[in-house]
Amino acid sequence: MTKIQIVKNKKIKINTLYNRIKNRLVEDNFHVTSDVQTDYVYHLRAEKTGVTEIIIGAVKDIELIIAGEQDSFAVVFSVAAWGKNLVTSSSTGYIVTSLLSGPAVFYGGMAATSSFVRAVAYEQDFWIIINKEIEKIARSEK
Repeated sequence: MTKIQIVKNKKIKINTLYNRIKNRLVEDNFHVTSDVQTDYVYHLRAEKTGVTEIIIGAVKDIELIIAGEQDSFAVVFSVAAWGKNLVTSSSTGYIVTSLLSGPAVFYGGMAATSSFVRAVAYEQDFWIIINKEIEKIARSEK
């Protein structure tokens, strides 16, 4: 799931926006695996690698790109969870439910669906945070 938003006429320092979003991800227990910053492009990859995230299929991978100049830039935010988790969640569901003599495919599929729903919800919630940060920075830099 990837969303791109173009921001124009806000005149904000994109490095400030980048750092605020990065700090929020760290607060959400993401581990930054790649952090590339140039004059006009800020690119971040972060992940959660805990056992819990793998088993329940929570949001695991984030990619953030902010590119442009202070009065015209794009924000790209991508959340990945269920692509890898489809197999992991199905396998986990199979193992767990096999031990319980239940319908493994159903439970594995439900786990994968639940993972996808959580990823979509996280992405939507995080876009609200991104937009609030854009507005806060725009107001403070006037």
